[in-house]
Amino acid sequence: MLTKMKLAGFASIAALTLTFTNSPAAAECVMGSIPLYDPFAPYKEPGSIIHKDSGFIFPASIAGFSRECEMTTDFSGNNFEIGYLRDYQDHEIEIKIAIVHLAELNAEDHYKIIRPDMISHYSNPTVVSEGDYFVSGRPDIAAYQGIFDGDKDGVPWHFSATALDYGYWDARLIASYPQEIDAAAQEAIMELITAFQWQTPTAGHTQEAMP
Repeated sequence: MLTKMKLAGFASIAALTLTFTNSPAAAECVMGSIPLYDPFAPYKEPGSIIHKDSGFIFPASIAGFSRECEMTTDFSGNNFEIGYLRDYQDHEIEIKIAIVHLAELNAEDHYKIIRPDMISHYSNPTVVSEGDYFVSGRPDIAAYQGIFDGDKDGVPWHFSATALDYGYWDARLIASYPQEIDAAAQEAIMELITAFQWQTPTAGHTQEAMP
């Protein structure tokens, strides 16, 4: 039987999923390079956005990807998402990275709750694989991943969701791209994961604690 804390965690992530999908303002991006008010400053390097509550850094560009958002309009410290894009042969590889706090939920719980909403955006989704995911070089991180095929506007599509459990903080990475660039996209995504894997979101992190 689920504990009250775990039920509360499920309710939190369900609300989080609805925030991203049903409220456009919550995930709206402000595009462009002009200076913008950023509540997650100070910057670690020019152009980086820092989630002040966890210390997680989102560079303007990383591993060939460019950050999709200068900032988001959802400033909740426990609910923060940034997108990245990379062009490949006139196609886009899209990545969404979220940092969230979920009480009493492991990586598999996290994944299973966001799964229905994720696959609802595609026609004829089919499971390629689902299960525990090993983050190379980070045996301390428990992770769970699902990979799918489907159609998007009549085009064969490939998409995946990876949930990671850091303890107090959880993260997820959702990847989406046309199936015809699958091999190149998977290589690009691994480069992105490798570039980010040194980071560990920290509980109790404050803006004043940044060096």
